[in-house]
Amino acid sequence: MSSQKIDSKWSEAIRIRSIRMGVDVAFIVTGGKAHIGAAATAYWSEDGNVRVNALSLPGHREEELAAELATMASRSLRRTVAVVAGLHFEQPTKQDIEAIVAEARNKMKQVLNGESGTTE
Repeated sequence: MSSQKIDSKWSEAIRIRSIRMGVDVAFIVTGGKAHIGAAATAYWSEDGNVRVNALSLPGHREEELAAELATMASRSLRRTVAVVAGLHFEQPTKQDIEAIVAEARNKMKQVLNGESGTTE
């Protein structure tokens, strides 16, 4: 568990679902009012590096988080992954946003370790 204390309201608010697609995995990351805000695809290259491409819809700010989570998952699983992220909370403070991002990272680590998440 991360040494950073996560506010329990964010722990309950962030959800990650995974869907196997052959050997690849897609992750859907939602929180608050679910939607599609950004998508990132990452793949493990033969040189041992992860390559990632991300795209966000106009007015959305999930691109950086989607790319980070995709990189994390691809590095851990050593395969191609996609992360579709849509998190919307009404008027979050800077501290709220930091806690939401930290919780999304924490949840992805748990999913990758097989500790939580929904798999389809």
